[in-house]
This record gives sequence, structure tokens and C-alpha cells, in this order.
Amino acid sequence: MSQISHIFRKMMPQILHILVLPLFFFAFMLLYRPFHADQLLGNDMYGVHVTIISCIVLLCVAICRLLYYFIPMYLNYSLYVTWCFGEMTITTFFVALYIWLALGRFLPYYQFLAPSLQMVVLTLVIPYSILGVSMRLYEYHQRARNPSGDESSRVRFYDDRHNLKISLHPDSLLYIASELNYVRMYYKEGDTVKNFLLRASMKMVEEPCNDCGLVRCHRSYFINPSHVKLLRKVQNGVSYVELDSDNSRQIPVSAKYYSVLAQLL
Repeated sequence: MSQISHIFRKMMPQILHILVLPLFFFAFMLLYRPFHADQLLGNDMYGVHVTIISCIVLLCVAICRLLYYFIPMYLNYSLYVTWCFGEMTITTFFVALYIWLALGRFLPYYQFLAPSLQMVVLTLVIPYSILGVSMRLYEYHQRARNPSGDESSRVRFYDDRHNLKISLHPDSLLYIASELNYVRMYYKEGDTVKNFLLRASMKMVEEPCNDCGLVRCHRSYFINPSHVKLLRKVQNGVSYVELDSDNSRQIPVSAKYYSVLAQLL
């Protein structure tokens, strides 16, 4: 399955999750009292319990969504759904803990897990689904606005905060070099070679590089095979490539990548 769309990684969708999920939970539980929730929480203090549980949902979702945003992860849609169910499961444990402590019943904690899981998951799966479908529809709408235009052929590079920083034609890219916590992209604009420094790891740019035809030749380099002018070995066994740009430097080629690169030339 394909890598998850970057619309799912931006900050605004995370804020929507943090706000919409507890609000939906609060309204749904208060209006419909589903899954015999009034029997579990009691009629006298039902509104108070639902309010506190909604705050627990807010806190759990906020922590999970901020972790999701700030920790670099490479998810496809199946793993994203798993992450969402993981959020609901974590929320369930804290909701069950509150109910167990608040109701003061002399029952083991685990007996509150099943009704809490039913209450949390079957309620929150609705806004999770609505938000997920909405983001996919937004993505399709954006693509429909430019179905075959020039922009669709460009490769997009995002920083470690999932913000789009640069988009380039694949043919203009020469190579990408790692620089500590950054990568530097070298590309041609007319007859001029320019570069752009992006805060990202080599792992983060691996997928767009593969999509646009760049290949790895070294742990610190991706190169565009269409711009390779010469691949050579020197006497000590070290290999280099020279590109067709006059001012590009020699780029090392590791032994593990040499045969793959040689087959592409």
C-alpha cells in the first residue's frame, strides 16, 4: 500500500482531531446515551462523568496527535488506521481507570475495560472516519484542479515537520547530499547549478527520490543516473561518478551500490 498522503501529516488535521473527537464524544454521549452508558455511569451524575471523560479523551488524543506530528514515521494507510485504533485503545484504558475510581465499586479494574472499549471505540470511530474521508476528498479535489498540468510532474520534498519546501522537475535534479541533520539538493535551472538546503534525513527523502528516478550510490548521496557522465574506479577500489554539469564534484560510490548503478548506465 502507498505511503500516506502528506495531508494526513500536517498540523491542521492534528488540531482538528484534537478538537473534533472530544466534542463529538461529548455531544454524542450526552444526547443519545448509547451502549447503556447511563447504567454504567449512573443517571444522577451522568453529565459530570461524561464531561470528565470527554476531557480525558481530549488529553489522550492531544498527546497522541502531537507525537504523531513531531515523530518522523513512514506510514501507509493501513498503519495509519492501526495508529488511530491505538489512540482509541490508549484512551480506553484511561477512561476505564476513571470509571473504576469514580464509581467506587468494589470490582476489579478489568471489568470496566470492555464497556469502556465499546463506549470509546464505537463512538470515536465515527469522527475518525469522517475526518479521514474528508482529508482524502480534499486531496482528490486538489489533484482534480490540476489533473495533468506541469505541476503534477514535479517531485515534492518536505522537511521534518512535513511542510512542503521545494518542488522540482525530476530531470533538473543532479544529486542530493547528506549534511548532518540536513540534505542539500543540487539541481539545474537553465545552465546554472543551484542548491537548496532542506532540514530532513536521507531516509525522509528516499521515497520521493525513488519516485523520480534518483538512486542511492552512497550512504550520503542520491544521484540522477540520467546526468551521470562517467563512472570509474580508481586503483584503491574506490568508485566515483562524474555528472554532466561542469561545476559538480566527484561523488563517491559505495561497493554495495556499484553494480546497481552500473546496470542503469
